[in-house]
Amino acid sequence: MLEETGVVVVIDNDQAWVQTIRKSACSSCEAKSGCGQGVLARMSDGKANQVLVNNSLDLAVGDEVLIGIPEDLLIKASLMVYLLPLLAMIVAASATEKWLAPGDGWVALAGGTGLAVGFLMVKWYSSFHNSNPKFCPKMIRKKGLDPIHSVDVTT
Repeated sequence: MLEETGVVVVIDNDQAWVQTIRKSACSSCEAKSGCGQGVLARMSDGKANQVLVNNSLDLAVGDEVLIGIPEDLLIKASLMVYLLPLLAMIVAASATEKWLAPGDGWVALAGGTGLAVGFLMVKWYSSFHNSNPKFCPKMIRKKGLDPIHSVDVTT
């Protein structure tokens, strides 16, 4: 489970907006100057991010809470976002080269079209599963409470 600490900023019926601050471990890494993740971390370090979660712990505005998302869901989402468009691009370019038009311009156009179709497929999949609670972060426990008072987030 990937966990992040945040503060409840708005309560809306049975849901809560939790504000988190992006942090990075890049300051302690040896490769921080040559790493793309380090560049992204420096660009976004200290910026607030708000996440909508079910208020399963009946928290109030100002309460500090631990939220989390299962690691396997994050890996699946990453594969979907990064791998699907690339695979669509490769398949479209390869099929065009082999069966339709062997010219470089046509192959490049087909690859770009395949990439765009892959991004559209990701967008469609995302909008289709947008309201699925399985893919949403969950409240684990109020900060300061022991794990006995936490919520089971495996369901």
